[in-house]
Amino acid sequence: MQRIIRLVFALCLTICSSVPAELPMLKVAITHTTDNSGVMALLNPVFESHTGIKVQTVTIGSGHALRLGRSGDVDVLLTHAPKDEITFIDEGHGLSRHLVMYNDYILLGPKSDPARVKQADSAIEGLNFIKQNQMMFVSRGDESGTHKKELSIWEQINVIPAGEWYISSGMGMGQSLLLANEKQAYILSDRATWLAFHDRLDLELIYESPEELRNPYHVIAINPKTHATAQSILAEKYVEFLLGSIAQQIIDEYRVNAEPLFYPAKQLSDHRQLSKVDVREGNYFFDAIVSASKLMFDFDAELYFVVWTSLKASLLAVLFASIISIPLGIVVALNRFRGKQFLLACLNTLMALPTVVVGLLLYGLLNRQGLLGDYGLLYTPSAIVLGQCVLITPVIWNLSIVAVNGADPRLAKTCTTLGASFIQRCIIYLSEVRFALIAAIVTGFGRAIGEVGIAMMLGGNIAGLSRTMTTSIALETSKGEFEFALALGFMLLLVAFVVNIMLHQFQMRSR
Repeated sequence: MQRIIRLVFALCLTICSSVPAELPMLKVAITHTTDNSGVMALLNPVFESHTGIKVQTVTIGSGHALRLGRSGDVDVLLTHAPKDEITFIDEGHGLSRHLVMYNDYILLGPKSDPARVKQADSAIEGLNFIKQNQMMFVSRGDESGTHKKELSIWEQINVIPAGEWYISSGMGMGQSLLLANEKQAYILSDRATWLAFHDRLDLELIYESPEELRNPYHVIAINPKTHATAQSILAEKYVEFLLGSIAQQIIDEYRVNAEPLFYPAKQLSDHRQLSKVDVREGNYFFDAIVSASKLMFDFDAELYFVVWTSLKASLLAVLFASIISIPLGIVVALNRFRGKQFLLACLNTLMALPTVVVGLLLYGLLNRQGLLGDYGLLYTPSAIVLGQCVLITPVIWNLSIVAVNGADPRLAKTCTTLGASFIQRCIIYLSEVRFALIAAIVTGFGRAIGEVGIAMMLGGNIAGLSRTMTTSIALETSKGEFEFALALGFMLLLVAFVVNIMLHQFQMRSR
């Protein structure tokens, strides 16, 4: 036995020694705009081939990228939030910031331009026209550089945007553009993402001013004195690459439909030296739990509205799915017919249907060019209900068949002896296997309330309208608002716990 163990150990050592050493890894936080435009997909492979350093990118908004930098979770930032970047450097989290490239923001809107933004002399006046006319406006709402630029414009006209006309999407630039296209709303976008999505949009460029709406992108290496885990040597090589002639030429030559998406930086800008480090001490996770608990017990209005939206959509989806699935399940279980085994195989397959597939198929039907586009269901709570209903109907249907098939075999003989009609048999079985059917419904509810793909793709994650617990958790985490996301996670667990307690109590009282 010892010889076998030694042999296996020696074999493992041989295999491990034959595995090539892993490439050094550099973690880089980039923005949605640089990712959506495709420019980073060109730059990073060139850097990797020249240096042998593997680049792992995290695509998030500028606000969250800076938070990751403050926590030391990445080595390099490529962001476009100038004021916050300067604060980041002054706090001692970054070594310095260097201008890599720039483009500009533009205002997009419906071709009819109902707010007459084309007549505006400035972006400030354009947004003021939109506000005065209560025209629909889509905001990213994710603390990205684009979102911060938009808020700075509103601030200049002393407006806090809110109301039915103002849609906070909580999504990246590309998804927000698609949302604005569906709603035929105005939106502030960076030019690069608009050019990348231009062929898919009915929106028109309404206002531009390269000087007024300039959008600079800076690279920042994380300070190793503040964050000991920072790969400072690798980070400096990446910064040098982005500022070097090869990367700058790639940026300069990158085109979409013959138009440049970015302009390269020819010299450094806004250089900031390292200042005194002021690092906040404390237990981040413990502090987040305390903050999350406070949100829950203070009955935060935004938190509980999101919870209610999730519950309402999932309960309606379960109701409709149960009305369809349970009768069909009983009928299929109590009858023999050609193709039954094929139907059961299909139901078993559909039980594992990915939520994003359902979302994708329904998106094709519900968008403005789809078969059901005229009903205006996309990016509404109704679309979420429809998608979740489609998702869980096979689950409840299949489990209903299993429940009826699992009933006492003597029940069928009793029904036959008493001469029960088919309807009477169905009612008898419904009563006999009610606990298993309730369990099937609860399973469907759990699948519905915990899914994120359908809610995001069909609901749009719109604040105050279609933002559910799962989509809000994804958004708040991407923004770095861990406390709010954690509070929603606790609420999601609480909902699951309460539902199971209610099921258990029902079973106990019925015995």
